[in-house]
Amino acid sequence: MNGRLCTPGDGWLHRLDTRVKVLISILLVVLCAWWGNWIFLAAVLVLEQLMFLADRTPARSVGSVWAAFAPLAALIAIIMALCLNDYGDTTLWRLGWWRVSAQSLTLCGVVALRILDIVFALMLTVLTTSRRDWICALSALRVPYPAASRFVDRLNWLPRWRRAVREARRRQDVRGVRPTPLSRLRRWAIARDLMGRYDDHVVIAERLRGVYIDRGSARRTLMRPAHMRLADWLALFVAVALAAGVVAMIVLGW
Repeated sequence: MNGRLCTPGDGWLHRLDTRVKVLISILLVVLCAWWGNWIFLAAVLVLEQLMFLADRTPARSVGSVWAAFAPLAALIAIIMALCLNDYGDTTLWRLGWWRVSAQSLTLCGVVALRILDIVFALMLTVLTTSRRDWICALSALRVPYPAASRFVDRLNWLPRWRRAVREARRRQDVRGVRPTPLSRLRRWAIARDLMGRYDDHVVIAERLRGVYIDRGSARRTLMRPAHMRLADWLALFVAVALAAGVVAMIVLGW
């Protein structure tokens, strides 16, 4: 764990312009939240996995997303199935007071698929975009460098926290601290202090490198500014065309 959600790689998703990836993620999130067709949602989930496979994204990273969100989606589906006792007309089975209908089962499956689709739509960008790519893309959108840097740090808060907790645990192990509830609280306090020190060091490093000079007529320059390649434009055209086709299907009631 390097404190970042992004996994190193050189696949097509890693090379794709960050702005295009963000647009693709937004389109997928909006379409999956809008259309509750389970065939469409299942197809989107398969497509997302194929995109990770074609990009050669490490299976460990994709698997960790599955391990975190698949049980959550299943738990929500089970709770919904228990609460939708009187929903639907076609009864599939009955166990005492609990009745499961075809309509309630379909609705639970749609909700679970929708959760996974939205999560992996976001992960298409998060897992394949480095800190440098994020800052270059946001700078191209006229976002000030300090704000872009803070956004990336907040985006990677969870892996940074896990890394800080592991470092705090190693320090306690070196000192021979036994695992107790009090030592765990102390570990979290140490991790919070480590993250605070990291933020302070980032601010100091940014000031030493003139991050705050882009005021007035003086604009900060980037060594590798973001630019759209032909492949990026093609990916953008295909994504927009497919999204328009799905919208047409929704409007026409297919």
